[in-house]
Amino acid sequence: MAATCRATRIMTAAVHGQRAASLRPAAKSGAFRAAALRQRAPRRHVAAAASAMIPEWTDPEFTDMVMDSFPEKAIATVEEARCLIEKAGYVYLDVRPELERDAVGKAKGSINIPICNAKWVWNAEEGKKKMQKEDNELFIQQVEKRFPDKETYLIIGCSDGLTYSIDALEMLDEAGYYNLVGLRGGFNSWFRVFDNKGGRRRSGEYAESYNHDGDSCGIHSSGAGFDRVDAIEKWVPPTY
Repeated sequence: MAATCRATRIMTAAVHGQRAASLRPAAKSGAFRAAALRQRAPRRHVAAAASAMIPEWTDPEFTDMVMDSFPEKAIATVEEARCLIEKAGYVYLDVRPELERDAVGKAKGSINIPICNAKWVWNAEEGKKKMQKEDNELFIQQVEKRFPDKETYLIIGCSDGLTYSIDALEMLDEAGYYNLVGLRGGFNSWFRVFDNKGGRRRSGEYAESYNHDGDSCGIHSSGAGFDRVDAIEKWVPPTY
């Protein structure tokens, strides 16, 4: 049955122009953490002519490159993740606590299954509410109920790509899911590039650089000066 299902997926991928490489098993446990930490670097800006901007997820050549690279590459930038979602049928699985997701925002079309639960609890000594977290012991069970097929393509995202995502990736890997990809920078990075309706925040003068060594704040500039970057650049993600 598994072989038949896999063959069907390969045929479906061929019909939609996807590469068979995207159907190979993902890197295992430790590779997720290593890949995420390798890509964690200080923010930097890159200047370039507007005509030389890095291709976006809609670019055919970029799509081919992404299809050839995942899930083996293990960790995807925002642009790569959007490409996988739109072109390869990946689902954005948001593993942040529901409380955080409701307060900060969510990616259009994402599914929320929290790896831990959180609630505000009054702290009498400090005279204010404090967040209390506890592991979601049913995490894997809930994922399996929502995605019973272990070949399901999943993009795993938390707030920053490290806080919850790596643990979730490793747990899902151990549970038998293998088309797994972590979202570099998590929702914080996604939100800097795409709005709540999935629209791109920048065009023309500014565009996201998907391959720089910094986080999602890196941009290309036409030389107009960074003082003209839109307000999202000043957004400071809340900490939970």
